[in-house]
Amino acid sequence: MSSSTLEKLRTKELVKYSPIKQLTPEQGQLITEIIHNPDRNYVINGDAGTGKTVLLTHLVASILKERPEAKIGVVVQPNWEKTGENIFKIYGMNSRYLSVTTATKIITGNERYDVIIVDEAHKLSRKYGKQHPSFGQVYKIPGFEDCNSHLEILQKMGKQIILMYDVLQAIRPANITREMFQQLTAGYEKKFLHTQFRIQAPKEKSYTSDDYVNGIKYLLYKDTGLLASDLTNYNPDFNRDVFRDKSEDAYFGYFTGKPMHQLIDWIEEDRNFHAEHINRVLSGMFCCSTADKWSSTHGKDPSITHFHEDGLNRRWNSTQENWINIGDEDAEDQIGSVFAVQGIDLNKVGVMIGPDIRVNEDGKLEAVPDNHNNTNNKFSVEEMTDPMNQFEFTLYILNQYYVLLTRGIDGIRLGFWDGNDSFRKYMEDTLDIGA
Repeated sequence: MSSSTLEKLRTKELVKYSPIKQLTPEQGQLITEIIHNPDRNYVINGDAGTGKTVLLTHLVASILKERPEAKIGVVVQPNWEKTGENIFKIYGMNSRYLSVTTATKIITGNERYDVIIVDEAHKLSRKYGKQHPSFGQVYKIPGFEDCNSHLEILQKMGKQIILMYDVLQAIRPANITREMFQQLTAGYEKKFLHTQFRIQAPKEKSYTSDDYVNGIKYLLYKDTGLLASDLTNYNPDFNRDVFRDKSEDAYFGYFTGKPMHQLIDWIEEDRNFHAEHINRVLSGMFCCSTADKWSSTHGKDPSITHFHEDGLNRRWNSTQENWINIGDEDAEDQIGSVFAVQGIDLNKVGVMIGPDIRVNEDGKLEAVPDNHNNTNNKFSVEEMTDPMNQFEFTLYILNQYYVLLTRGIDGIRLGFWDGNDSFRKYMEDTLDIGA
């Protein structure tokens, strides 16, 4: 193997998703079942960080080995397309029968596949006006005119469909709805991944990474009905000590007052001791008098900042694609949005909770459209008169925070922007944190 190839193998992302690394027994058994049942379709449910994408690369490798003539389509998000191609190429699995591409590209190609595997199936598009025009053009292709989602089209194109899915990571109205997904996958085999790979609670603690994830789910979704459904894996008996731990090395913590100052200081202090760590401050997509709206043109101009706190000014991520590895001079200082970090692992994460979420008069969490930054994440004014759409919009905002709150490998700290004390108090009461 050449030195240049070895160098590529050493890059973090390619090693992380390597189709030759050892699997857990749970993952291995699932791949064996799928390989031996080519006539069954599957939904692989898994929380953030449970190894859905790693499972995908191993599954593709196994199909290539067992059925070398099988035509395989791997559907990924645009920011992972190049990585996916490189993984299979570097590991010698670049079969002419294998395509790694986005949903719109594979549908536009309009070919037939023996197997179609979809990563992040919760982000598949449906017929909806507020999204990139190319997403809607596919419904003009002969044979697809009556389809109402990309999933419905993919089902026409593939003999076997395998979907990696997390109901809590759908983050905009253009994503396929839960109801549509359930109807289209009614006859599928439903499987759950349980092992948490990303979040690593300190080993000497009484709590685990699963306690943290279950607690975050309870905090965000306890009044939504989702936790009582079979759509997500949830254990109500989580150890609340993960949220009460006040020690320096606690996995979880939060600050009161000046969130941006304190979160930046916290991740920079860690960077002084661990120069290899990739730490970032992330934020909900809120806007208010001290947090300006983002525009796609702003990324090219580092002088345009969006977050303003007592003389400290920071800007949103300059790009959504491969943001963690960009070469911008202020790369580590940029504030990351949900679109820049979905599927990304970070060491220590600061998350700013903003006025796009509040506690309503019934004591439940509720999203605030006027304080939300991204118009494509919103329903129209007319649509928002429907209580169901109001509920769905709240879910999208909660899901965005769920993504942000599940990025950190080694630790997370919260800050509450613009004096959002209502959420802090709600969190303390809900998780029994205490003063």
